[in-house]
Amino acid sequence: MNELFKQIKWQFLIFQRNNLISMIIATSVFYVLIIYLIKDFENVEKFITFLIYNDPAIVGFIFIGISIILEKDQEVLPALFVTPLNQHIYLISRLITLSTIGFFGALVMVLTAKGTSFNFAHFSVGAFSTCVLFGLMGIFVVSYTTEILHFLLRAIPLLIFMSLPLLNYFELTDLSFLKLFPVQGGLNLMVNSYAKTPDSGQIIFGYISIAVWTPLLYWFVYRIFVARVVKI
Repeated sequence: MNELFKQIKWQFLIFQRNNLISMIIATSVFYVLIIYLIKDFENVEKFITFLIYNDPAIVGFIFIGISIILEKDQEVLPALFVTPLNQHIYLISRLITLSTIGFFGALVMVLTAKGTSFNFAHFSVGAFSTCVLFGLMGIFVVSYTTEILHFLLRAIPLLIFMSLPLLNYFELTDLSFLKLFPVQGGLNLMVNSYAKTPDSGQIIFGYISIAVWTPLLYWFVYRIFVARVVKI
């Protein structure tokens, strides 16, 4: 556990030295200003949710991929993995770091629009788990590429596919099978955190979905990462 905390601290320092945190904060401030201007509009919650999927969640996806590619190019990864550093600690510390940054960006957005009139626990679990999920997908994509441009191009179709449940949320479709997608759990919790009378069934399903999909996807992504990145 101490090694995990050390790695999380180290990851924050690395991201700060590379100005990644400053870039993320600057983007978040831009979105917060937009939300502040429209916070009194009807259905502003849907706009917040849309922004969370376009900024804090994707932050983890993009930056976890870029950071691993840079470490590949600089031959940092081979040096890391001949040390006693556990591969799980490497991945989990990176996921926690970027998901925490993304979560606080999402939290500032909802606080700007809603004040404290939302359920903090449901929103926190929903937003953080969504950031973790996108981070896992970033690791998956980067395991199959060695260049940033290729990574970004391959990311686009996966990001679109992952976000399909938003079609139901925005009432563009009503497809039951989309509720089985991994992002549905976090979406359920965030949406119900805004509601004065939340749907307990959706909340229970959200927590169950997160509890099932997160370890399952981590196991899947970890095996691919080890096979394609660590053992090369």
